[in-house]
Amino acid sequence: MTTISPTRVSMYDFLYQDTIPMLSLLADAAQLSLPQARLAMDASLQAIISALLSYHQHHQGQAVSKKLFGRSAVKELRQYNSMNFATINATLYHRHDAADAIFHDSARVIKACDHIATKIDVPAQKIQILLTALCVIVLRELAILAEYSQLDSDEINKWFALQPQFLSAARFTAEQTQAVSTILPDNENGNDNGSAALAASVENNAENAAEHKPLNAEPPLITPPPFDPYWYELTSYQPKKQDPVQDMQMATGNYLKAIGRSPDNLPQGRHNDTLVFAEMRAITLPHQRWLLQLAKISDIYLSRNRLRVNSEPANPPKPPLVSLGLIGGNSDNTPTTISEKPIEYEATTPLWKNPVILIIILVIGVLGALATLKYQTQRSDGVILATEEVLEQDAINEREQQDVAIVRVDEDEPDSEAAVKDH
Repeated sequence: MTTISPTRVSMYDFLYQDTIPMLSLLADAAQLSLPQARLAMDASLQAIISALLSYHQHHQGQAVSKKLFGRSAVKELRQYNSMNFATINATLYHRHDAADAIFHDSARVIKACDHIATKIDVPAQKIQILLTALCVIVLRELAILAEYSQLDSDEINKWFALQPQFLSAARFTAEQTQAVSTILPDNENGNDNGSAALAASVENNAENAAEHKPLNAEPPLITPPPFDPYWYELTSYQPKKQDPVQDMQMATGNYLKAIGRSPDNLPQGRHNDTLVFAEMRAITLPHQRWLLQLAKISDIYLSRNRLRVNSEPANPPKPPLVSLGLIGGNSDNTPTTISEKPIEYEATTPLWKNPVILIIILVIGVLGALATLKYQTQRSDGVILATEEVLEQDAINEREQQDVAIVRVDEDEPDSEAAVKDH
């Protein structure tokens, strides 16, 4: 069994880790120090995520896919496969357009920049450069992730509906509590050496992980700072608690066992390589194929570290591929028990065997034949009437004509002239 963290489908966690390598470029563009830029990036990402959730709440997934992920600025920026001065210049060129599209109003952008600037004591103009540039980067990265995962509008709606739980205070409180209880299990007396022991344990764990980290290891899980609920108020977003619903079309006994509603009920043996979500406090995710595929592609994308400062590669990297056997469970079609037999659905009737389709085609054919026959009949009657009118008119003209005799008169012969007069 292969487990994957639920945070791999969190937009906030994905963007936080994804944008870490471009900190120096954004700090240089906004003329901020690295610590100032880090604080500004954290707050800006929270504001942008909240604005995206508000946009989706008002317009739904189809508008997000077409009007945000399909913008010309996003398409232009996707031509770059690495972060450098050319990429950041293209980002700065489109930053105002992207920010206005996400926040709906430039006044909200200014208000968000003023709020961040007040917290870190820097001019708001510098924060505005960083925040608006991040808007373009966020749209680009989420558009790539949605396209690689082949998400449709309905799946985008479900993806956005899962995001508020990753921003809740309960999630960060649970993570901090779990980290402390794991590192300091024996510290029950509440002595003053707790914080020092915690820092020493974290440092030792980081050094050991760096020494023994294999070359093909998965990217580490980095927890972003707690989310500030102020951004909900600024962006007019109203988080709603939505319990994840399983897709009943895929909820067969075989499927639920293969993907595992939890890692505990997964059978041993050939299902050991099946991908499932690991358990996480305050986080509940449905084990659906599209969501597992999204999580794995997100994990692969983060491992490539594509936003690091580097020259443009000669060949663009290929989209990540995920084995269907990894997210679909059993590669062997032979069920081990009767309970694992999938539900057999009736095969879809071909169109040419569907009686409704045949009746519709027959009715259309009969109506078409009747219309053609009526047209031909009317045309024949019109031709006959026209012919009769022409013949009648010719007879009338013929009766009205007079006989005209043409006689040649010879002036030299008087007898002929007299004969003509007598006539």
